[in-house]
Amino acid sequence: MIAMQYNVKLPSDYDMSIIKNRVKNNGYKTDGFLDLSMKAYLIAEFGKHGNIQNEYAPFYLWKGAEGMNHFLLDGPFNNILNSFGWTPVNTWVVLHQKIEKHDSKQYAVITKSPVLPRLDFSDLQDKAKRIFDTDCNNASTTCSIVAYNPTTWQLCHFLLSADSQEMEHRATGTSLVYQLLHLS
Repeated sequence: MIAMQYNVKLPSDYDMSIIKNRVKNNGYKTDGFLDLSMKAYLIAEFGKHGNIQNEYAPFYLWKGAEGMNHFLLDGPFNNILNSFGWTPVNTWVVLHQKIEKHDSKQYAVITKSPVLPRLDFSDLQDKAKRIFDTDCNNASTTCSIVAYNPTTWQLCHFLLSADSQEMEHRATGTSLVYQLLHLS
């Protein structure tokens, strides 16, 4: 599986109702998309939950590259490029994932941390498993994805929960607390 995200940073005075309406009017279009296991339409709003910026940051979980390639290269991603300009797309190889789709109001924190040079990767897998198990033991967790990028040596931890206070606690000063607008 492949995790993927692009982050569209927006000015602090940007009217986030524009993004909310965009998702409301178009979010359903990825429901049932080829190879898409999950898409979380996320926004961070300046001044809410301690956030220091506005951001639109959809997060995807792909079963395989065919659907991801179709999304990025065959037209759907052009909507992002045409609306917000060129944006890099981050990808990670998934180590662990749990997804429970709920209709309740939910929040997400995405933590990205460097993987330091090492001679043995078993401790990285152990760390990823500990993170995942901790999430799965929390009753408010509805989604946990732990993945890594071997090009940039970055560990990505995606966490979705109905508990906004828990998410504020998990945001480590460099992480934003996102509100989930739609889950495909």
